[in-house]
Amino acid sequence: MSILYRLKQQRSNLYIVCLAFFLFLMTIQLSYFVPRIITMNQIFFLTKIIALVVAFKFFMLDDLTLKKKVIVLSILIIFYLTTRISHDSNIFYFSFFIIGAYEVDFENILKTYLGVEVFCIFIIIIACIFKIIPEQIITRLDNKYVLRLSLGFLTPTDLAARFFYLLTAFYAWRKLQLRLVEHLLSLGIIGIIFVLTNARLDFILMLLLWVIGFKNKWFKYLIDTIKFRGITVFVSLYIAVNILLAYTYNPHWAWSQMLNHLLSNRLFFGFIALKQHGISLFGRHLIEISNGTIQPQPPANYFYVDSSYIRLLVISGVLLSSFVLMLIFYLLNKFYKLNSYGLLAFLTLVIISSAIDQHLVEASYNIILTAAFAYVKPEENYSKNLEKMNI
Repeated sequence: MSILYRLKQQRSNLYIVCLAFFLFLMTIQLSYFVPRIITMNQIFFLTKIIALVVAFKFFMLDDLTLKKKVIVLSILIIFYLTTRISHDSNIFYFSFFIIGAYEVDFENILKTYLGVEVFCIFIIIIACIFKIIPEQIITRLDNKYVLRLSLGFLTPTDLAARFFYLLTAFYAWRKLQLRLVEHLLSLGIIGIIFVLTNARLDFILMLLLWVIGFKNKWFKYLIDTIKFRGITVFVSLYIAVNILLAYTYNPHWAWSQMLNHLLSNRLFFGFIALKQHGISLFGRHLIEISNGTIQPQPPANYFYVDSSYIRLLVISGVLLSSFVLMLIFYLLNKFYKLNSYGLLAFLTLVIISSAIDQHLVEASYNIILTAAFAYVKPEENYSKNLEKMNI
C-alpha cells in the first residue's frame, strides 16, 4: 500500500492530533505563559506548521471534487488578505480546522476539546499557584472590596469564559443528559468561578446553561415548537439589536446609560468602534488597549471592543462577517435537522455570549464552528418520541 493511501485511512486521526496541538497552543497563548515561558512568535511558528498539515489533509487526503477544493482555497485566500489588513489572524488559522474537520466525527472533536482544555486549565492554574506565572488581581471600580482573580489567564473574565465554554461543550457532549451528581458538580463549579472572578454576565450564562441541562425537556420542547424559522428570527434579531444598541448609544438617554453600566461599558466602546472607526468591506487594523496585564486597574486610556459581532464588522469587515454569519445559520439548520439539541444549546448560548465577549471565532473557546464540515450523528426528535409513548 502507498503512503498516501495509508494517510487517507488515518486522516481523521491526523486531524485530531493536529487539533489537540492547536488548541493547546491557542489556550497557552491567552495566558501568562506568554511571554514568561514561550513567546508569541514561537506559538505562531508552530501554529503555521500545524495549519499546513491540516491543509494537506483537506486538499490531498479528503475525497472532494476539485471544484469544491478550489472554492475553499479561494475563501482561504480571502481570509488571508483580510488578516493582512486587520492584523487579526484568529479566524484565518481557525478556518483551516473548520474545513479540515471534513468527515471527522464531531463527537471525537468534542472529546479532544474537553480533554485538551481541562489539561490546559489545570497546568495554567497550577503554574499560577506555584508562582511560575503571574496572575491578574483586580477589583471592580464600583466595589473595591471585591477581589477578582485570573489564576494565570489574562483577566478574570477570561477565566470565567473558559469555564462557560468548557461546561457548554460538556453539556453538548452529554447531549444535555446529565446525572444528578453532574448537575450538582456543575452548579458548584459555577458558584466557585463566580466567587473567584465576579464575572456577572458569564455567571448568568452559566446558570442559564445549568437550567437548560436540568430541565432539558423544556428546551427540547421549545425548539420543536418554534422550529428552525423561530430560531432564525431570534438569532437575527438578537445580533441586529446588539449592534443597533451600540450604534445608537447615547449617554444622555437614561435607559441607554443604565444598560451600558449593566454591560460594563460595552455599549460605549462598541459605539466608539462603529462611529469613529466605521465598517468597511475588508476590515481594518484597530489599535486597542486592553486590560490583559497584571496591573491592579485598567489603564486610563482603556479601549477594547468585547462584542464579537462588532469586532467582526469593524476589524474583519463585512465580507468576512458575512461568511461567519452564513456559517452560524448553516450550523443552526444542520443541528435542527439532525435533532442535535445539545449542539443547538451549545451554539445558541455561544450566539448569546458573543454579544458580550470576543470569543466567537477563537478556537480554544468556541469549538462548535468545526461541526460545519464534520460528521454529526443524528438524534431522535423529542416530540415524535413523546407521540410514540402517547404522552
